[in-house]
Amino acid sequence: MALDRAATGSGGMLFLAGDAGIGASRLASEVAADAARKGWWVLSGRCSEQDVAPLAPFRDVLAAAVASAAARPLQEAVGANGSVLAQLVPALRQRVRGIGQATEVPANQLREQLFRGVFEFLAACQGAKPLLIVLDDLQWADVETVLLLRDFAERLAGSRIVVLGTYWDELDSSRPFTTAASRLLRRRRAQRFELERLSDREVEKMIAVMAGDKPLTPVQVIGIQAATEGNPLFVEHSYLYMADSEMMLGGGSRMQANFTEEDLELAQSVRGLIGRRLERLSEPAQRMLVAAAVIGRDFDIPLLEAFGELSGHELRDAIDEATRGRFLTSAGPERYRFSHDLVRQRVLAVLPLPRLQAYHLAVADTLERVYGKSVSEKAGEVAHHLYQAGTSADPVKTSDFLTQAARNALAVGAFEEVLRQVERALQLLPGDKTRERAEALALRGQAYWGLSRNNDAKAAWSGALGRYEELGDDKSANAIHAQLHEIGADGVAPERPKSQEPAAPKEVEVS
Repeated sequence: MALDRAATGSGGMLFLAGDAGIGASRLASEVAADAARKGWWVLSGRCSEQDVAPLAPFRDVLAAAVASAAARPLQEAVGANGSVLAQLVPALRQRVRGIGQATEVPANQLREQLFRGVFEFLAACQGAKPLLIVLDDLQWADVETVLLLRDFAERLAGSRIVVLGTYWDELDSSRPFTTAASRLLRRRRAQRFELERLSDREVEKMIAVMAGDKPLTPVQVIGIQAATEGNPLFVEHSYLYMADSEMMLGGGSRMQANFTEEDLELAQSVRGLIGRRLERLSEPAQRMLVAAAVIGRDFDIPLLEAFGELSGHELRDAIDEATRGRFLTSAGPERYRFSHDLVRQRVLAVLPLPRLQAYHLAVADTLERVYGKSVSEKAGEVAHHLYQAGTSADPVKTSDFLTQAARNALAVGAFEEVLRQVERALQLLPGDKTRERAEALALRGQAYWGLSRNNDAKAAWSGALGRYEELGDDKSANAIHAQLHEIGADGVAPERPKSQEPAAPKEVEVS
């Protein structure tokens, strides 16, 4: 098995894939638990449909490594990469003394330095233990996560590190992970294991475990088998739909005899089935789930309470009710997670757009209050909600947070994210906001330079230069002049003596 080979110095990358709800995440958790029992160091990260910071799953992995590693090995593992790694995990500065402020690394060298630093740090931190890195829901991975994953795949040979990723088969062809996964598999940098649907016998066993001492009749079991076609998530919610159905007879000792025609149609659409079950929750539980769904796949109770939809015992009771219904699962102290992305998607799907935008605006305001002085570090999160709030949010305020999110992304070499945030900011900024537009264009130039698109960088910087000169800001104008000189008048960087040449930028295209 791949884990056994990795333990002796033959690392690798494995993917568990299948339909949404097939159980890839659950299987990965079981593999991780088994590896931990055998002495592996296990670190986990998760992608989210609305990830608001680039490299989010690797941030999770690094944060867990920083929190669990002993002080001395941590200090040694950081080495010369401290200032770069601290951009991804600010908590590193609290555990390792003497990490200086981030040095000025040219944009066209930053990504390579960061990627190398992340791998070297984790490889040094693991010590004598083999390392398992679990990355869940890669179908939602951002471009930067995909690029770092590809970089990892090239470094794993000869290591004692295994990366175990999960994703849905029905990938949107526009998502970054789609082409990256094909490339990794084609080049044999990863192995893929397709998870099959449950057999009728396995469905019967699963239902028996859930039903306990109140077994279903053979007719009921056959109905679920036929309707769900062996998808474990469908099976679970089909059973739960019957169990909490308003048509239960005899005070709950007997369930409806069979699926009606409408029930069969619902069971074949798990979103419809989840929606029907959500409607049966109490009004406070439904309100709580809406607020939580707008916040994200994972949420903290203190943040949800600060949002103000519910509080105190009423909030706790609502969370308990949703957890009993298997819509939520505990993700740590005072932290919960939607049991599946499909649950969260269904909660949001029924909201009219104006109400959804109002929720996003309220979440953004709550995040500002909760984060306080550190809100700039979480600018991507706030910017996401302000942007989703549409015209109900102040466009200048939204663009300010988008620009700050772009700065944060630039600090970790997430150039595609910089371009995305800057484009949104420029769309929202009024024409008379000359300084703000200049700063956004300067960031765009840095991102293009990092991607070795030097002519595009020159055009962006020229636009920023004109605005700084209009403002009479000589300091900023001179900085742009220096950047333009670095590229050269024709968009090509001037030749340097070989002793001064930077390392060639690593190839970064996704496809």
